[in-house]
This record gives sequence, C-alpha cells and structure tokens, in this order.
Amino acid sequence: MTECGPATALQTPALNREGRDSRLARVRESYTRGPAKGRSRTSLRLGARATALTLAGLLAGSGQRTHATQPAPVVPAAPVAGATSAGGGLMVVEGGRSVGQATPESARRDGLTVVDLSDDWLPYIFSDTPDKPQPLRPYLIDLANERFRSGKAYARPREDRHFEAFGIMPSLNLMRRRLADRKRHACHERVKDGVLEELSAKNVIPAEEPEKVPCSPAVAGGPPPPPPGGSSPQGPGKPTCPAPVPGEPPVTMVLTGRTISPRPLTPVEKRAVSAMQAHLRCEDLLSGKANAARMDRRTVEGLKVYQRLQMIADNGNIDLATRAALLGDSREEDFRALLRALRERVVDATGLLEDGSALGVQAEVQGRVLDSEEFRPLPLQPDKEPSTIAAPPSSPSSPQVQVQARPVAAPAEASAKIVPAPDLIGAATQAASQALGWTSPDAVLASKLVAPPPPSRRPARKAAARKGLIPLPTAVAIRLPPLPTYHGPKMDLRAEIDRGEVVLARPKLDKEGHKKWKPPVADRPTLTLYARAGDHEVALGRWPTTIGGWKTFEKSDGSMALKYKESVTGDALWPEVLATPTWHPASGMPTRRLLIKRGDTFEPKTEIIGPGYHAAYGLVAIVHHQIMGRRENGEPDLMDLRIRTHGTPGYRAVKRGESNGCHRLWNYVALRLSGFLVKHHENVRDGLVPEDYVRNLHYKGQEVALTSESKGYRFKLTPPVPVTVLDGDVKGDAKAVKRMVPLSAVP
Repeated sequence: MTECGPATALQTPALNREGRDSRLARVRESYTRGPAKGRSRTSLRLGARATALTLAGLLAGSGQRTHATQPAPVVPAAPVAGATSAGGGLMVVEGGRSVGQATPESARRDGLTVVDLSDDWLPYIFSDTPDKPQPLRPYLIDLANERFRSGKAYARPREDRHFEAFGIMPSLNLMRRRLADRKRHACHERVKDGVLEELSAKNVIPAEEPEKVPCSPAVAGGPPPPPPGGSSPQGPGKPTCPAPVPGEPPVTMVLTGRTISPRPLTPVEKRAVSAMQAHLRCEDLLSGKANAARMDRRTVEGLKVYQRLQMIADNGNIDLATRAALLGDSREEDFRALLRALRERVVDATGLLEDGSALGVQAEVQGRVLDSEEFRPLPLQPDKEPSTIAAPPSSPSSPQVQVQARPVAAPAEASAKIVPAPDLIGAATQAASQALGWTSPDAVLASKLVAPPPPSRRPARKAAARKGLIPLPTAVAIRLPPLPTYHGPKMDLRAEIDRGEVVLARPKLDKEGHKKWKPPVADRPTLTLYARAGDHEVALGRWPTTIGGWKTFEKSDGSMALKYKESVTGDALWPEVLATPTWHPASGMPTRRLLIKRGDTFEPKTEIIGPGYHAAYGLVAIVHHQIMGRRENGEPDLMDLRIRTHGTPGYRAVKRGESNGCHRLWNYVALRLSGFLVKHHENVRDGLVPEDYVRNLHYKGQEVALTSESKGYRFKLTPPVPVTVLDGDVKGDAKAVKRMVPLSAVP
C-alpha cells in the first residue's frame, strides 16, 4: 500500500562563483525597479522551438475559430454581500470608470461577468451552504486579509505573515494598501544594494547550518551530558556524547546550539547579506536579534517569508531569483501581486482553467509577466507525439506572445485529435484589469472606483473627508472575452499523468549517512486535463507534478532506511474532491516528524495532519481510486491506495522534488483544478465528512495520540473522472529499488 507524505525540501547544491553571464539581467526582467533608480524594464523573451505557434482565439467544438457568445454561468453564482449600491444597482465598469448600473441578473443577461472584489472572497471550492457550512472559511478569510486574532490557531500564521504561496490569495484591498505604503517603498529605495549586481549569476550565498562537533564517549555512571555548547568534564571544549540508545547507532557528533556557514563568505558576499537584511527591515521581517552580515537562523527565517511574498523558491539562500527580487521596484512587485490576486477572482468568476500551460507559455497582463520562473509552465517536450498536437487557430484579438512549443507537422492540423488551449485566463485578466483601470501602480492609486459611502438616516451634513484608502466596491460587472463553446456544467473530462523520466537506481549517501541531493530530471512528471469537444479533445492545462521516490522509512525496530515509494501506474478514477482535507501518515513515517517537543513533552504536529494550509495535502485533495480489474457485472474493482492529487506547503518540490507516491501541484493550480471539476462536472455536495481517526505514537517513553475528526469537505463527482498514470520513460533496473537502503544517520 502506498500513501503520500509531507513535502521534503531538497538541498540546493553549492554553486561556484566562476564566470559571469547575463542570467541576472534576464531574471530581473520580472523584478525591475522604477524610474527612481533609473532601471528600465525589458520584455520577456521566449525562444521559439522549431515552429512558433501564434496564441489563439477561442476554441470551438470543431477545433476551428468561432465567434461564440458567452453562455450562462455553469454554476449559479452565490450572491455577493453588499454587491449593490444604495440604489440597488451593481456598478458596471469600463476603462477605469463606472458607466452604469445593473443587477447581477441583468448584467449576466447582457454578457457581463460579475467579479467579486470584496474582502470576504474565497475560491468556489471553499463555498458552503446554510445546511453544509465550511468551518474553516472564516479562518481563511482572516489570513487573506492578514488578520491575526488571538489563539493558538493564529500562532503559525503570525510567523508566516503572507500566504499566496500556500494558495490563500491576499485580498485586493490589502494589496492596494501595500501599494499605497509610501514609507515602505521609500525604505527600499534608500537601500544601497548595488553589491547584489556584483555577484556572479551562479553565486548562491547559503544559509548557515547547525554546528556539530565531535564528542567524548559517555562514561557509565558518570555525570549527565552538558547542555548545548557546554564542555565535557573530561576536557575543555569537547562535550560528552549522550548515552547510547538501544537499536540506534552511537552518537559521535553533537550540536553546539550555534550555526555556522557551510563555507567562508567573501567580503562582497557579506555586503550582499547586509543589503538583503536592510530590505528585510523595510518589510519588518528581520528580528532585532539577527546578526549583521550573517545568514543566521533569524535572518534566514525572515528571508524565507520574503521569498514567499515574492512567489519565488523559499530556500533561504540568496540565489539569482532572490537577488533579482531584492533589486526590483517594490511598487512593481506589489502591482504584479495585485494583478495575480485579481487573476484568481477572474478565474473564479468565469470558470476558466486554460492558463497557457498546454502550450508551455503564458500571456502577459498589462505588459508584465505575473509569475516568477518558479511558477511558469514547463516547456513542451519535442519528442512527445508531435503528430497528435495542432496549433490553436489564431485570432486578431489574441495577445501576441512568443510561444515555445514542439514542432507541428502541417498535415496534423486538419486531423488533430488534441488541441492545446491558449492562455484564456491571461486574456480575461488583461480585460478585467483594463476595465478597472489598473494599468500601472500609479493608476491603481489614482482610481476612483471605490465603494459608495453607506447610507445614513441622519440629516444631510457637509461630507467629511474619508481617511485612508477607500475600499473597493464589493463587486462589479465587467465585459470579458467570451468563454469557449465547449464549456458547460457537464463536460466530458479526463486526466492524464505522465511520469516523465523515471530513473530506477539506488540512492547515494553522503559521508554523514544522508541521502545525497541529485538534480531533477529534465523530463519532469506532468498532469494534463482534457475536455472532449466534438471530434477532438482540448488540452486545458499541463502542470508539473510529482511522483514517488526514495523516502525515509522507520522500521519496526526503530531503525531508519530509505524505501522506494512508487507512483502507481494504470487506470484510476477521481471519485471526489476534498476541500480542507486531513492527512493520515502511513506506517513507516518517522515518528519524530509527527511530533513537536515542548519542554520535556512531545505533542502531535497537528498542522501537518490538517485541516489547514500547512497540512501535507495543502488545502485541497483529489482522491484516486485505482482500477484493479473488472467484476463479473462489468463494474470496475476499485481500491483506495491512498494516492491523491493535492496541494502542498512545500511548493518547491513540485518542479524539483519527489513524493511518497502522490501527485503534488502548486497550491493555486490545485485550487483552480478542483474548482473547475466541481463547476464543470456533475457532483453532489456532501459537506464536511466526519471521521474518528486515532493513532497512538510511542516515542522515548511517551505516548502521543494523533487524532482527526473530519476527512474534509467533500464534493462527490458523479460519475467519477477517469485518470490514467502513464509509465513514463523508465530507465535503470527495477531490481535496484526492491530493497531498502539502511541509514546510519537519523534524519
């Protein structure tokens, strides 16, 4: 039996400082500073591969371009609280100004889309009904507005601060307030950070690591070992090893409680660290106890929060992408974050899923690339059935973006069986931002599209000036590009997971007995969702995902080993979607990873169980039921092997890591995908599914109970959506992964 586990971040390899190239300039195209420092922004350039495809217009059932009218929403939209003004109308906006009023019903009849701009918005997958409430909804709304209340549930959010990387988009008004924070922007402008450009593009300034020193063997009947950093009574500066534990290897190295850099930093690197720390202070992310010009624990904690804020890899190192973000204009970074938040509102209002990933490229919005390299689509592989893929038809209204795509044979277009969808989400977001007048950071701050003052029963007086940034209207009606004609409430969908390059080989261990880091394969695993449209299929999106690999396994005797956790191949079904799911650790998951030590007592690590954004499944999971065969009546014989397609708090693993067999997605993609399934496929809303899960853990003489009262908030797909996991390009010997690899070091 296979079961997924929490994401395990892989170490970033040490990179040398030899040579310089233009990579920093290319990355900085998305992280540029404004005119204050005289740095101009250049456009993104993507090299075309063999044949450049022109991004298309809307796809029709025949695969040819049609002028489709916008159909009625496939799911009745929930009424937005306070969406109408005092006169009972919904603001219709165009070109940054109000051009009329309408009711939500009349707006939809006129082909307009109602977009929720309120602070209480969440993706549709978190919706509820009076008789089937979603208990986590108020908590998620608080996090979207960075509202941290008292109580244990908000302790971790106070540390994480920002939640977009976890799938919780910041509210639009929150991002407008950040954009209007002149003091913070001025602080960033004052930082002397030119040293960040002096470093080689390949230079990576690493985080400090816990210091380990040799220890003297414990003497039977002797005094207890000293505290971290203390000295052994047998000699100064050499601590005593802890007493050996039966079944575990003897300890020869102990932690001192200090951290040290894995390599000496150069004077230029130290100045770069100081510049980075100055930027962290501007965001109020640097502890006053952090050591100057050092990558110590407190500095790295603040840097990881900053990296998540900028939607780049939160590895805690100063790498190329981090330096580009630090050198960027904080106003531009806030503006792109605002457009990303608007993009998710547009996705929710339209039911779109087509993000350009099926073509390997995304459109710009307001002349900007919204996503960092960490979250951009994978380039298409030129050796994957090129004859079955056709370019989508071109349209004069389509955004002109260079496309990196596989070669397409000319005869294939007429008989193509699979048509990749263009970036309809980008086109819709461009239209929405244009309608709102959000064309630049200054335009956002100058916008007059705000909520009307609340009605008052008091006698009319001279209007007093409203202090601060006036909130947006809770909802507006906008004219967006028409939806494709194949969209509907009962779409014929199927999913395909390509495992990519699968290397079967025993892992290598370092000198300390840990699994060595290895670079990710070029042909990464991908998940593609297809929709039937007449005589062909439309590839709606193609996203990077994970498959199984070597994972730490705790044997019955307490010793550790590496065990190969394979992703099951073959045909399966997606029978249900679980919002706010809980995770059950498989047998063999190291017990210590499931516990937190508080004083002398161990407590369950509830955040990894869920529900919550730090749960191993993230905020949504799609259940797999494997088809093991067919029964006599022809019905499939199904088995739950604990495989899930789900989000993850460790989003860096999606492009470069491996799982315990599950298929992880970026959190916002997992939420989009699950919402699309619920909106475009028949389903039954079951609501919160109760369960009585208890697992007793025994560790160092203590017994700790893991419990869960809910499986998650369930939408049952009727019928289930078929999913196929392909074998992929398997290399190596299957015998190499049959046996476990003993570990001498405990992770």
